[in-house]
Amino acid sequence: MSAPIIDLKDITVTFKNKTSTVHAVKNVSLQVAKGDVYGIVGYSGAGKSTLVRTINYLQVPTSGTATVNGQVMGQLSKNALRLARRKIGMIFQHFNLMNSRTIAANIDYPLRYSDLNTAQRQKKVADLLTLVGLQDKADAYPAQLSGGQKQRVGIARALANDPGILLCDEATSALDPKTTQEILGLLKHLNQTLGITIVLITHEMAAVKAVCQHVAVMEQGEIIERGSLLDIFSQPQQPLTKDFINTAAQLDVALAEVRKQPAVVNLADNARLLHLTYVGASTDAPLIASLYQQYGVTANILYGSVEFLQDTPVGNLIVILSGDPAQFPEAFADLRGQGVTVTELDPKGTVVA
Repeated sequence: MSAPIIDLKDITVTFKNKTSTVHAVKNVSLQVAKGDVYGIVGYSGAGKSTLVRTINYLQVPTSGTATVNGQVMGQLSKNALRLARRKIGMIFQHFNLMNSRTIAANIDYPLRYSDLNTAQRQKKVADLLTLVGLQDKADAYPAQLSGGQKQRVGIARALANDPGILLCDEATSALDPKTTQEILGLLKHLNQTLGITIVLITHEMAAVKAVCQHVAVMEQGEIIERGSLLDIFSQPQQPLTKDFINTAAQLDVALAEVRKQPAVVNLADNARLLHLTYVGASTDAPLIASLYQQYGVTANILYGSVEFLQDTPVGNLIVILSGDPAQFPEAFADLRGQGVTVTELDPKGTVVA
């Protein structure tokens, strides 16, 4: 296996003031392969933005090593670090455009120290405007653009020096849902066509689901769970990860509605409320029918959904299973043997086992 393009080892970041010390990042290690789209998700204050800023050394870690593009960032001279940062683009939540400059001038700004002549810079800017779909906005000013258009300018500017890595710090958080999907689609297109490695920082698991190949979940300065997108969504281990996924899949909304239903409020003694998650080939199996045929267990489906993650179907069912309680353990074991994650819920929608 080739070396990762980003290799963070034992990164710790602390901030001190007169009265206290804040441990923003605590001994975190993270590797990102070339060409990957890696999502780092967590609530505000989790430390994800601080961690990612150690990649380009906008935040110098208190301890630990950041190796990017084969270079140990902490060992570089000021000039070498400046050159290294040119190959690490970055876009931000609030765009950070210069309002007094035209769109073309904003995109051209990172090229002022490049080796390109004026004509080459002009062509570069025009090509970047076309790439992000703003070829008719070269002479406009940021105030004349929508939020989504401003972020497209931010992306074009970040790509000016042909970086191999693009850091996206809450890049869609200020946008409406439709525009968010458009920007995420653009990022996915850039990854697929340019081979650029993307690190996406967000508090929205839906954004991760749309574009990422791998995911790390941060809480209180630490990575508490990591893995492929499919593994994280189909087999989350930590409560925080489960909360993020339930929100992204709207399972929290579904559970709130389910527990209002009379069949759940008055759940019979011979019934169980279950959340079933299944992946890939399991979605094609006649799960419910086989339960009745083998164990005499009937199912009342209260909610169901199937979505595709990395071209793999992932299904969710909330069901009431009814029958002989003595048959339930074997029936649940059978489901698990078919690759189904079985979570028992109480009538209030909380986890039992």
